[in-house]
Amino acid sequence: MKRLLLILLVFSLLLSIFILSSCKPKEVAKEGVQKEGTETTAAVEKVEKKEKAELRYMMWDPQIIEKEQAVADNFMAENPHIKITIETAAWTQFWEKMQAMAAGKNLPDVFWMSSDYVKPYSKMGALLDIDDRVANLDQSKYFPSAFNVLRAPNFAGKMYAFPWAVVACISYYNIRLFDEAGLAYPTDNWTWEDMRKLAIKLTRDTDGDGTADQWGYSIWGRYTHLYPYVFNNDEHITDDDFTTLTVTSPKGREAMKFLVDLIVKDKAAATPAQTKGISKPFSTGKFAMTTEGSWRIDTYRKGLEDPFGIVQVPLGPKSGGKRNVYGWADAYSISAFTKHDDAAWEYMMYLSGPGRPIDSILGGKVPIWKAAALSDTWLEADKLPANKKLVLEALDLIGPKVTMPPGYEEWNAMIQSDFEKIVLGEGDFDQVMDELQVKVDKVLARSR
Repeated sequence: MKRLLLILLVFSLLLSIFILSSCKPKEVAKEGVQKEGTETTAAVEKVEKKEKAELRYMMWDPQIIEKEQAVADNFMAENPHIKITIETAAWTQFWEKMQAMAAGKNLPDVFWMSSDYVKPYSKMGALLDIDDRVANLDQSKYFPSAFNVLRAPNFAGKMYAFPWAVVACISYYNIRLFDEAGLAYPTDNWTWEDMRKLAIKLTRDTDGDGTADQWGYSIWGRYTHLYPYVFNNDEHITDDDFTTLTVTSPKGREAMKFLVDLIVKDKAAATPAQTKGISKPFSTGKFAMTTEGSWRIDTYRKGLEDPFGIVQVPLGPKSGGKRNVYGWADAYSISAFTKHDDAAWEYMMYLSGPGRPIDSILGGKVPIWKAAALSDTWLEADKLPANKKLVLEALDLIGPKVTMPPGYEEWNAMIQSDFEKIVLGEGDFDQVMDELQVKVDKVLARSR
Protein backbone atom coordinates (compact mmCIF):
# COMPACT_ATOMS: atom_id res chain seq x y z
CA MET A 1 0.00 0.00 0.00
CA LYS A 2 2.79 2.38 0.94
CA ARG A 3 4.61 1.38 -2.22
CA LEU A 4 1.52 2.15 -4.31
CA LEU A 5 1.14 5.58 -2.67
CA LEU A 6 4.79 6.33 -3.35
CA ILE A 7 4.41 5.41 -7.01
CA LEU A 8 1.33 7.63 -7.32
CA LEU A 9 3.13 10.53 -5.62
CA VAL A 10 6.12 10.28 -7.98
CA PHE A 11 3.79 10.00 -10.99
CA SER A 12 1.89 13.14 -9.90
CA LEU A 13 5.12 15.06 -9.44
CA LEU A 14 6.42 14.07 -12.87
CA LEU A 15 3.09 14.98 -14.44
CA SER A 16 3.18 18.46 -12.84
CA ILE A 17 6.74 19.07 -14.09
CA PHE A 18 5.72 17.98 -17.61
CA ILE A 19 2.73 20.31 -17.64
CA LEU A 20 4.77 23.27 -16.42
CA SER A 21 7.59 22.68 -18.87
CA SER A 22 5.35 22.16 -21.90
CA CYS A 23 2.48 24.58 -21.31
CA LYS A 24 3.95 27.69 -19.70
CA PRO A 25 6.47 28.47 -22.45
CA LYS A 26 3.72 28.07 -25.02
CA GLU A 27 1.58 30.61 -23.16
CA VAL A 28 4.46 33.10 -23.02
CA ALA A 29 5.15 32.56 -26.68
CA LYS A 30 1.49 33.01 -27.45
CA GLU A 31 1.40 36.28 -25.53
CA GLY A 32 4.49 37.42 -27.42
CA VAL A 33 2.94 36.57 -30.77
CA GLN A 34 -0.22 38.45 -29.86
CA LYS A 35 1.75 41.57 -28.83
CA GLU A 36 3.93 41.51 -31.93
CA GLY A 37 0.94 40.95 -34.14
CA THR A 38 -0.94 43.86 -32.56
CA GLU A 39 1.97 46.23 -33.18
CA THR A 40 2.34 45.08 -36.77
CA THR A 41 -1.38 45.48 -37.43
CA ALA A 42 -1.36 48.99 -35.93
CA ALA A 43 1.58 50.00 -38.10
CA VAL A 44 -0.14 48.70 -41.21
CA GLU A 45 -3.35 50.49 -40.29
CA LYS A 46 -1.38 53.71 -39.69
CA VAL A 47 0.19 53.53 -43.17
CA GLU A 48 -3.14 52.65 -44.75
CA LYS A 49 -4.79 55.70 -43.16
CA LYS A 50 -2.33 58.01 -44.97
CA GLU A 51 -3.77 59.13 -48.28
CA LYS A 52 -1.54 58.04 -51.13
CA ALA A 53 -1.53 60.93 -53.56
CA GLU A 54 0.25 62.22 -56.63
CA LEU A 55 0.16 66.02 -56.72
CA ARG A 56 0.92 68.42 -59.55
CA TYR A 57 2.51 71.66 -58.40
CA MET A 58 2.91 74.65 -60.73
CA MET A 59 4.85 77.91 -60.32
CA TRP A 60 5.77 80.86 -62.54
CA ASP A 61 9.49 81.34 -61.83
CA PRO A 62 11.58 78.85 -63.83
CA GLN A 63 14.76 80.41 -62.38
CA ILE A 64 14.20 78.83 -58.99
CA ILE A 65 13.03 75.43 -60.21
CA GLU A 66 16.03 73.71 -58.57
CA LYS A 67 15.20 75.22 -55.17
CA GLU A 68 11.54 74.25 -55.56
CA GLN A 69 12.56 70.71 -56.45
CA ALA A 70 14.79 70.51 -53.38
CA VAL A 71 11.86 71.56 -51.17
CA ALA A 72 9.62 68.99 -52.87
CA ASP A 73 12.24 66.27 -52.38
CA ASN A 74 12.49 67.06 -48.66
CA PHE A 75 8.72 66.94 -48.34
CA MET A 76 8.47 63.61 -50.14
CA ALA A 77 11.20 62.14 -47.93
CA GLU A 78 9.14 63.10 -44.88
CA ASN A 79 5.85 62.08 -46.53
CA PRO A 80 6.51 59.01 -48.71
CA HIS A 81 2.79 58.60 -49.36
CA ILE A 82 2.75 61.81 -51.42
CA LYS A 83 4.48 62.30 -54.77
CA ILE A 84 5.07 65.81 -56.13
CA THR A 85 5.55 66.66 -59.81
CA ILE A 86 6.60 70.26 -60.52
CA GLU A 87 5.52 72.22 -63.58
CA THR A 88 6.69 75.74 -64.41
CA ALA A 89 6.13 78.54 -66.91
CA ALA A 90 7.05 82.22 -67.16
CA TRP A 91 4.43 84.73 -65.91
CA THR A 92 2.47 85.33 -69.14
CA GLN A 93 2.52 81.70 -70.26
CA PHE A 94 1.62 80.61 -66.74
CA TRP A 95 -1.72 82.43 -66.79
CA GLU A 96 -2.46 81.37 -70.36
CA LYS A 97 -2.04 77.74 -69.29
CA MET A 98 -4.00 78.29 -66.09
CA GLN A 99 -6.93 79.75 -68.02
CA ALA A 100 -7.06 76.74 -70.33
CA MET A 101 -6.65 74.22 -67.49
CA ALA A 102 -9.33 75.91 -65.40
CA ALA A 103 -11.75 75.69 -68.32
CA GLY A 104 -10.96 71.99 -68.67
CA LYS A 105 -11.10 71.39 -64.90
CA ASN A 106 -7.55 70.08 -65.10
CA LEU A 107 -5.70 72.52 -62.86
CA PRO A 108 -2.59 71.49 -60.90
CA ASP A 109 -3.44 70.39 -57.37
CA VAL A 110 -1.37 73.24 -55.86
CA PHE A 111 -0.22 76.33 -57.75
CA TRP A 112 1.12 79.84 -57.29
CA MET A 113 -1.59 82.48 -57.02
CA SER A 114 -1.37 86.26 -57.42
CA SER A 115 -3.48 88.52 -55.21
CA ASP A 116 -5.22 90.10 -58.19
CA TYR A 117 -6.27 86.75 -59.66
CA VAL A 118 -7.93 85.32 -56.54
CA LYS A 119 -11.31 86.92 -57.18
CA PRO A 120 -11.75 86.00 -60.86
CA TYR A 121 -10.55 82.42 -60.36
CA SER A 122 -12.72 81.89 -57.29
CA LYS A 123 -15.65 83.35 -59.20
CA MET A 124 -15.25 80.72 -61.93
CA GLY A 125 -15.21 78.02 -59.23
CA ALA A 126 -11.60 77.01 -59.82
CA LEU A 127 -10.22 77.50 -56.29
CA LEU A 128 -10.82 75.40 -53.20
CA ASP A 129 -12.38 77.26 -50.26
CA ILE A 130 -9.80 76.93 -47.45
CA ASP A 131 -11.46 79.32 -44.99
CA ASP A 132 -12.25 76.71 -42.32
CA ARG A 133 -8.77 75.22 -42.52
CA VAL A 134 -7.16 78.64 -42.11
CA ALA A 135 -9.44 79.46 -39.16
CA ASN A 136 -8.11 76.37 -37.35
CA LEU A 137 -4.46 77.39 -37.72
CA ASP A 138 -2.43 78.93 -34.92
CA GLN A 139 -2.38 82.34 -36.56
CA SER A 140 0.23 83.70 -34.13
CA LYS A 141 2.77 81.80 -36.25
CA TYR A 142 1.95 83.91 -39.32
CA PHE A 143 1.31 87.51 -40.39
CA PRO A 144 -2.51 87.33 -40.58
CA SER A 145 -2.77 90.97 -41.70
CA ALA A 146 -1.99 89.65 -45.20
CA PHE A 147 -4.87 87.16 -45.24
CA ASN A 148 -7.60 89.63 -46.27
CA VAL A 149 -5.87 90.35 -49.57
CA LEU A 150 -6.62 86.75 -50.55
CA ARG A 151 -10.33 86.72 -49.75
CA ALA A 152 -13.22 86.70 -52.19
CA PRO A 153 -15.61 88.03 -53.27
CA ASN A 154 -14.52 90.91 -50.98
CA PHE A 155 -12.18 91.56 -48.04
CA ALA A 156 -14.69 89.93 -45.67
CA GLY A 157 -15.22 86.85 -47.85
CA LYS A 158 -13.73 83.36 -47.84
CA MET A 159 -10.03 82.58 -48.24
CA TYR A 160 -9.14 80.93 -51.52
CA ALA A 161 -5.36 81.22 -51.28
CA PHE A 162 -2.71 81.14 -48.58
CA PRO A 163 0.36 83.40 -48.58
CA TRP A 164 3.94 82.23 -48.53
CA ALA A 165 5.48 85.70 -48.70
CA VAL A 166 4.18 89.21 -48.01
CA VAL A 167 5.14 92.63 -49.36
CA ALA A 168 4.54 96.06 -47.84
CA CYS A 169 5.07 99.48 -49.40
CA ILE A 170 7.76 101.51 -47.64
CA SER A 171 9.82 104.62 -48.41
CA TYR A 172 13.50 104.59 -49.34
CA TYR A 173 16.11 107.35 -49.02
CA ASN A 174 19.61 107.80 -50.40
CA ILE A 175 21.98 108.26 -47.46
CA ARG A 176 24.74 109.89 -49.54
CA LEU A 177 22.46 112.59 -50.92
CA PHE A 178 21.09 113.39 -47.46
CA ASP A 179 24.59 113.57 -45.99
CA GLU A 180 25.85 115.84 -48.78
CA ALA A 181 22.91 118.19 -48.17
CA GLY A 182 23.46 118.10 -44.40
CA LEU A 183 19.88 116.98 -43.81
CA ALA A 184 18.58 114.66 -41.11
CA TYR A 185 17.15 111.37 -42.32
CA PRO A 186 13.34 111.01 -42.32
CA THR A 187 11.67 109.30 -39.36
CA ASP A 188 8.56 107.13 -39.13
CA ASN A 189 6.41 109.97 -37.83
CA TRP A 190 7.03 112.22 -40.84
CA THR A 191 4.19 113.75 -42.86
CA TRP A 192 3.57 114.63 -46.49
CA GLU A 193 4.67 118.18 -45.81
CA ASP A 194 7.88 116.95 -44.19
CA MET A 195 8.60 114.86 -47.26
CA ARG A 196 7.76 117.74 -49.61
CA LYS A 197 10.16 120.15 -47.87
CA LEU A 198 12.95 117.58 -47.98
CA ALA A 199 12.28 116.80 -51.65
CA ILE A 200 12.52 120.50 -52.59
CA LYS A 201 15.81 120.92 -50.71
CA LEU A 202 17.28 117.79 -52.28
CA THR A 203 16.43 118.80 -55.88
CA ARG A 204 19.53 120.37 -57.45
CA ASP A 205 21.26 121.47 -60.61
CA THR A 206 24.64 119.92 -59.84
CA ASP A 207 26.36 120.78 -63.15
CA GLY A 208 25.12 124.38 -63.39
CA ASP A 209 23.42 124.08 -66.78
CA GLY A 210 20.18 125.54 -65.49
CA THR A 211 18.33 122.20 -65.40
CA ALA A 212 17.88 119.93 -62.40
CA ASP A 213 19.78 116.67 -62.62
CA GLN A 214 19.16 115.52 -59.04
CA TRP A 215 15.66 115.22 -57.63
CA GLY A 216 14.22 114.89 -54.18
CA TYR A 217 11.67 112.26 -55.12
CA SER A 218 11.05 109.57 -57.74
CA ILE A 219 7.50 109.00 -58.93
CA TRP A 220 5.85 108.26 -62.26
CA GLY A 221 2.49 106.82 -61.33
CA ARG A 222 3.14 103.18 -60.46
CA TYR A 223 0.68 101.52 -58.07
CA THR A 224 3.48 101.39 -55.49
CA HIS A 225 3.82 105.17 -55.78
CA LEU A 226 0.18 106.23 -55.74
CA TYR A 227 -1.81 103.85 -53.53
CA PRO A 228 0.36 104.09 -50.39
CA TYR A 229 -0.43 107.83 -50.30
CA VAL A 230 -4.13 107.22 -50.88
CA PHE A 231 -4.18 104.66 -48.05
CA ASN A 232 -2.23 106.95 -45.73
CA ASN A 233 -4.85 109.63 -46.20
CA ASP A 234 -7.59 107.35 -44.81
CA GLU A 235 -8.90 106.18 -48.19
CA HIS A 236 -8.94 103.00 -50.28
CA ILE A 237 -8.95 102.16 -53.98
CA THR A 238 -12.66 101.35 -54.17
CA ASP A 239 -15.62 101.05 -51.83
CA ASP A 240 -16.15 97.82 -49.86
CA ASP A 241 -18.35 96.21 -52.51
CA PHE A 242 -16.15 97.22 -55.49
CA THR A 243 -18.91 99.28 -57.05
CA THR A 244 -17.04 102.60 -57.40
CA LEU A 245 -13.52 104.03 -57.48
CA THR A 246 -12.62 105.95 -54.30
CA VAL A 247 -9.20 107.12 -55.46
CA THR A 248 -11.32 109.93 -56.91
CA SER A 249 -12.99 110.76 -53.56
CA PRO A 250 -11.96 114.02 -51.80
CA LYS A 251 -9.32 112.19 -49.71
CA GLY A 252 -8.11 110.21 -52.69
CA ARG A 253 -7.88 113.29 -54.89
CA GLU A 254 -5.94 115.07 -52.18
CA ALA A 255 -3.31 112.30 -52.33
CA MET A 256 -3.16 112.31 -56.12
CA LYS A 257 -2.97 116.12 -56.29
CA PHE A 258 -0.15 116.19 -53.74
CA LEU A 259 1.94 113.86 -55.90
CA VAL A 260 1.08 115.72 -59.12
CA ASP A 261 2.11 119.02 -57.53
CA LEU A 262 5.38 117.51 -56.35
CA ILE A 263 6.29 117.09 -60.04
CA VAL A 264 4.52 120.00 -61.74
CA LYS A 265 4.44 122.76 -59.15
CA ASP A 266 7.36 122.04 -56.80
CA LYS A 267 9.51 120.46 -59.52
CA ALA A 268 10.95 118.25 -56.78
CA ALA A 269 10.35 115.05 -58.76
CA ALA A 270 11.34 114.27 -62.33
CA THR A 271 8.84 114.41 -65.19
CA PRO A 272 8.09 111.31 -67.29
CA ALA A 273 10.28 112.80 -70.04
CA GLN A 274 13.24 113.16 -67.67
CA THR A 275 13.07 109.50 -66.64
CA LYS A 276 12.16 108.07 -70.04
CA GLY A 277 13.85 104.74 -70.58
CA ILE A 278 14.89 104.41 -66.92
CA SER A 279 12.99 101.54 -65.32
CA LYS A 280 14.35 101.98 -61.78
CA PRO A 281 15.19 105.70 -61.30
CA PHE A 282 16.14 105.42 -57.60
CA SER A 283 18.90 102.97 -58.58
CA THR A 284 20.67 105.72 -60.56
CA GLY A 285 21.66 107.61 -57.41
CA LYS A 286 20.03 110.80 -58.73
CA PHE A 287 16.90 110.59 -56.58
CA ALA A 288 16.90 111.17 -52.84
CA MET A 289 13.64 109.39 -51.99
CA THR A 290 10.97 107.10 -53.38
CA THR A 291 8.16 104.81 -52.23
CA GLU A 292 8.12 101.20 -53.44
CA GLY A 293 7.38 97.64 -52.46
CA SER A 294 9.69 96.11 -49.88
CA TRP A 295 11.04 93.64 -52.46
CA ARG A 296 12.99 96.60 -53.92
CA ILE A 297 15.46 96.11 -51.06
CA ASP A 298 17.00 93.41 -53.21
CA THR A 299 16.83 95.63 -56.32
CA TYR A 300 18.64 98.55 -54.68
CA ARG A 301 21.28 96.35 -53.09
CA LYS A 302 22.22 95.17 -56.56
CA GLY A 303 21.64 98.34 -58.59
CA LEU A 304 22.31 101.32 -56.32
CA GLU A 305 25.95 102.12 -55.55
CA ASP A 306 25.03 104.43 -52.65
CA PRO A 307 23.98 103.34 -49.15
CA PHE A 308 20.25 103.60 -48.52
CA GLY A 309 17.78 103.51 -45.64
CA ILE A 310 14.10 102.72 -45.27
CA VAL A 311 11.27 104.42 -43.39
CA GLN A 312 7.48 104.16 -43.22
CA VAL A 313 5.44 106.03 -45.85
CA PRO A 314 4.66 109.60 -44.69
CA LEU A 315 1.23 110.30 -43.21
CA GLY A 316 -1.38 112.40 -44.98
CA PRO A 317 -3.39 115.26 -43.45
CA LYS A 318 -6.54 113.12 -43.18
CA SER A 319 -4.80 110.08 -41.67
CA GLY A 320 -5.58 111.11 -38.10
CA GLY A 321 -2.07 109.93 -37.25
CA LYS A 322 -3.01 106.34 -38.09
CA ARG A 323 -0.88 104.54 -40.65
CA ASN A 324 -2.62 102.26 -43.16
CA VAL A 325 -0.02 100.26 -45.07
CA TYR A 326 -0.64 99.11 -48.63
CA GLY A 327 0.58 95.54 -49.11
CA TRP A 328 -0.18 92.24 -50.77
CA ALA A 329 0.89 88.61 -50.81
CA ASP A 330 2.47 85.94 -52.97
CA ALA A 331 0.34 82.89 -52.41
CA TYR A 332 -0.70 79.35 -53.24
CA SER A 333 -4.11 78.01 -54.12
CA ILE A 334 -5.53 74.52 -54.25
CA SER A 335 -7.56 73.40 -57.24
CA ALA A 336 -11.28 73.03 -56.61
CA PHE A 337 -11.05 69.92 -58.79
CA THR A 338 -8.30 68.13 -56.86
CA LYS A 339 -8.94 64.58 -55.69
CA HIS A 340 -6.44 64.98 -52.87
CA ASP A 341 -7.40 68.12 -50.96
CA ASP A 342 -5.91 66.92 -47.65
CA ALA A 343 -2.57 66.06 -49.22
CA ALA A 344 -2.60 69.33 -51.17
CA TRP A 345 -3.27 71.28 -47.97
CA GLU A 346 -0.45 69.40 -46.20
CA TYR A 347 2.00 70.32 -48.96
CA MET A 348 0.81 73.94 -49.09
CA MET A 349 1.34 74.32 -45.34
CA TYR A 350 4.83 72.87 -45.70
CA LEU A 351 5.65 75.35 -48.46
CA SER A 352 4.23 78.26 -46.46
CA GLY A 353 5.91 77.23 -43.24
CA PRO A 354 9.25 75.83 -42.14
CA GLY A 355 9.66 73.84 -45.35
CA ARG A 356 10.45 76.89 -47.49
CA PRO A 357 14.12 77.99 -47.28
CA ILE A 358 14.69 81.69 -46.70
CA ASP A 359 17.09 81.96 -49.63
CA SER A 360 14.19 81.19 -51.98
CA ILE A 361 12.47 84.42 -50.90
CA LEU A 362 13.65 87.68 -52.48
CA GLY A 363 15.46 90.16 -50.19
CA GLY A 364 12.61 92.40 -49.08
CA LYS A 365 9.77 89.93 -49.36
CA VAL A 366 8.76 88.59 -45.96
CA PRO A 367 8.15 84.88 -45.24
CA ILE A 368 4.60 84.47 -43.94
CA TRP A 369 6.07 82.07 -41.35
CA LYS A 370 7.07 84.42 -38.52
CA ALA A 371 9.87 82.24 -37.20
CA ALA A 372 11.63 82.55 -40.56
CA ALA A 373 11.05 86.32 -40.78
CA LEU A 374 12.43 86.90 -37.29
CA SER A 375 15.52 84.81 -37.91
CA ASP A 376 18.99 86.31 -38.26
CA THR A 377 19.10 84.87 -41.77
CA TRP A 378 16.20 87.07 -42.93
CA LEU A 379 16.94 90.15 -40.82
CA GLU A 380 20.47 90.34 -42.29
CA ALA A 381 21.97 92.72 -39.75
CA ASP A 382 25.19 92.88 -41.79
CA LYS A 383 23.45 94.29 -44.90
CA LEU A 384 21.59 97.44 -45.87
CA PRO A 385 19.13 98.68 -44.85
CA ALA A 386 20.24 98.69 -41.23
CA ASN A 387 16.65 98.59 -39.97
CA LYS A 388 15.16 95.84 -42.13
CA LYS A 389 12.89 94.87 -39.24
CA LEU A 390 10.83 97.95 -40.14
CA VAL A 391 9.31 95.88 -42.96
CA LEU A 392 7.86 93.49 -40.36
CA GLU A 393 6.39 96.45 -38.49
CA ALA A 394 4.80 97.63 -41.74
CA LEU A 395 3.16 94.24 -42.24
CA ASP A 396 1.36 94.51 -38.93
CA LEU A 397 -0.09 97.82 -40.18
CA ILE A 398 -1.62 96.48 -43.40
CA GLY A 399 -5.18 97.73 -43.22
CA PRO A 400 -8.16 95.37 -42.80
CA LYS A 401 -9.61 96.51 -46.13
CA VAL A 402 -6.45 96.30 -48.21
CA THR A 403 -7.42 94.07 -51.11
CA MET A 404 -7.26 93.77 -54.87
CA PRO A 405 -10.58 94.82 -56.44
CA PRO A 406 -11.69 92.84 -59.53
CA GLY A 407 -10.36 93.84 -62.94
CA TYR A 408 -7.08 95.01 -61.42
CA GLU A 409 -4.88 95.00 -64.52
CA GLU A 410 -7.36 97.06 -66.53
CA TRP A 411 -8.28 99.75 -64.00
CA ASN A 412 -4.76 100.02 -62.59
CA ALA A 413 -3.44 100.83 -66.09
CA MET A 414 -6.15 103.50 -66.41
CA ILE A 415 -5.14 105.18 -63.14
CA GLN A 416 -1.45 105.22 -64.04
CA SER A 417 -2.15 106.51 -67.55
CA ASP A 418 -4.41 109.33 -66.32
CA PHE A 419 -1.91 110.34 -63.62
CA GLU A 420 0.73 110.77 -66.33
CA LYS A 421 -1.77 112.65 -68.50
CA ILE A 422 -2.28 115.22 -65.73
CA VAL A 423 1.47 115.55 -65.12
CA LEU A 424 2.04 116.17 -68.84
CA GLY A 425 -0.59 118.93 -68.82
CA GLU A 426 -2.95 117.05 -71.11
CA GLY A 427 -6.04 117.58 -69.00
CA ASP A 428 -7.54 119.45 -66.06
CA PHE A 429 -7.03 117.55 -62.81
CA ASP A 430 -10.66 117.38 -61.66
CA GLN A 431 -11.98 116.68 -65.14
CA VAL A 432 -9.54 113.80 -65.62
CA MET A 433 -10.45 112.43 -62.16
CA ASP A 434 -14.16 112.58 -63.00
CA GLU A 435 -13.63 110.77 -66.29
CA LEU A 436 -11.38 108.23 -64.59
CA GLN A 437 -14.09 107.32 -62.11
CA VAL A 438 -16.59 106.67 -64.88
CA LYS A 439 -14.15 104.44 -66.77
CA VAL A 440 -13.06 102.45 -63.72
CA ASP A 441 -16.63 102.01 -62.44
CA LYS A 442 -17.50 100.36 -65.76
CA VAL A 443 -14.57 97.96 -65.35
CA LEU A 444 -15.66 97.14 -61.81
CA ALA A 445 -19.25 96.50 -62.90
CA ARG A 446 -18.06 94.16 -65.65
CA SER A 447 -15.57 92.33 -63.41
CA ARG A 448 -17.67 91.76 -60.29
